[in-house]
Amino acid sequence: MNNDDLNNQILKLRNKGYGYKRIAKELSISVSAARYVCLKNDEKSKTTHCKNCSLSIISIEGKRKKVFCSDKCRYNWWNKNQNKVNKKAYYTHQCKNCNKEFVAYGNKMRIYCSQECYIKSKISKVGVSDEAK
Repeated sequence: MNNDDLNNQILKLRNKGYGYKRIAKELSISVSAARYVCLKNDEKSKTTHCKNCSLSIISIEGKRKKVFCSDKCRYNWWNKNQNKVNKKAYYTHQCKNCNKEFVAYGNKMRIYCSQECYIKSKISKVGVSDEAK
């Protein structure tokens, strides 16, 4: 096996997502040799792998690192990993219509506890203005 073949095999394994240790073990070479070949052949192209399907993704250097290959994979991964979502944006409010205390997620400005209360509030305002005429 010549040097070019070995280098190509190392790069193929690296593109599949193998680490330096695993490449070294597979090809019976030292870890430093595997690392050297990868770094020498410009691994700065930022090849990463999709968190959901492990497909290779090439990120543009200087831009944000890509984590998912598509929106579909991103949705699937987050739906499977709901426990990893860091939900901190809970706000406690008092409903303007029924005065019941409620908790809203992600909206500091919420006024009503439900759509039902919102509609009742609007109907009561319309009813008052109609009686004044």
